[in-house]
Amino acid sequence: MRRSRTWTPAAVGLAAVACAALAAAAAAGPEVRLAVEAPAELQPQAASVRSIGAGDWTSLLDLVGLGTAGAPIRVVLAPERSPLAGRVASWVSGYAVPTLDTVVLFPGRVPTYPDRNMESLVRHEVAHVLIARAARGGEVPRWFDEGTATVAAREWGIEDGARAALATVGPGPHSLGEVDAAFSGGGAATSRAYATSAALVRYLLRTHGDTAVAKVLALTGKGGDFESAFESATGESADGFARAYFRREALWSAWVPFLTSSTVLWMAITLLALVAIRKRRERDARLREVWALEELRGRTAHGESEESEDGDDPTRWN
Repeated sequence: MRRSRTWTPAAVGLAAVACAALAAAAAAGPEVRLAVEAPAELQPQAASVRSIGAGDWTSLLDLVGLGTAGAPIRVVLAPERSPLAGRVASWVSGYAVPTLDTVVLFPGRVPTYPDRNMESLVRHEVAHVLIARAARGGEVPRWFDEGTATVAAREWGIEDGARAALATVGPGPHSLGEVDAAFSGGGAATSRAYATSAALVRYLLRTHGDTAVAKVLALTGKGGDFESAFESATGESADGFARAYFRREALWSAWVPFLTSSTVLWMAITLLALVAIRKRRERDARLREVWALEELRGRTAHGESEESEDGDDPTRWN
C-alpha cells in the first residue's frame, strides 16, 4: 500500500520559494555566464559586469541563432596602465578573442563610439564570442561581425543615423571592402565603419527578415564560406546586397532623414533668419542713405537762401 505524503508548512514554504525562483529565472530569459576577473580598483565595475551577465540575453541569442550561450565567457577588466591597455589603440574600449572565449574591457575608456556605456560595451564584445559560436568557428567578414555586434548591443540612435548618413553621402565607405578597410583607419574613419556596418546589418534584417543573420551564421557554421552562406540565406550575393544598400539607402536612409530632421529644420530657420537680418540691414542702410541725402539737400537749400539774402545785397560792401 502506497503511503500518502504529508506536506508540512515549512516544506510548502520551501517549495513556493523554489517555484518563485524558477519562475523568476524563466522570466529573466537566457543568461550568459561571465567569469569576471578584475584588480581591486575595478571591483565596482566588475560587479556591474556580473549584473549585466545575469540579465536577459534573449534578443542577442535570437539574433545570432543560438538557443543557449554555452560555456562561460571569461571577462578581463584591465586598468589604463596595464600592459593589455598598452597593446591596443587608445580609442579601443574593449575587444574579444572568440577562440579563447575571452573578452577584455577597459572601463576607463567608456564611453567611446559605438559603446555609450558599460552595458553596451559588454554586450558588444560578448556578441563577438556568440557570433563565433554560432558560426562554429567559420570565418565571418569584419563588416558583418562588427555590424551584428553593434546592433546586438543597443538600439539604433540619432548618433548612429547621423554617422551612417554622413558616411553614405560623404567620404564613405561605399563598399564592403571599404567598410572592412575603414576599421583599421582609426578615428573618424573607424566610427564611420561601425555606423555603416550596423546600418548594413539593420538593412539585412529589414529586407530578409529577423532570422537573416542567424541563417547566414548557421550556414557558415556548416562548413561553407561566408559568401556562399550569405547567398543561400538571402538569394543574393553580399556584394549585390551592399550595392543595393548604398544605392537605395543613400536616398532613403541618409538624405531623406537628414533633410527632414529637426537639425536641418533649425538650420533652415537659422538661415532664413540670417537672410532676413541681412535684408533688414540692407534696407536700413538704404534708408540712412536717403535720409542723409535729404538732410544734405535741406542744408544746401538753406545755405543758398542765406547767400541770396546777404551776398546779393549791392549795398552790403559799401
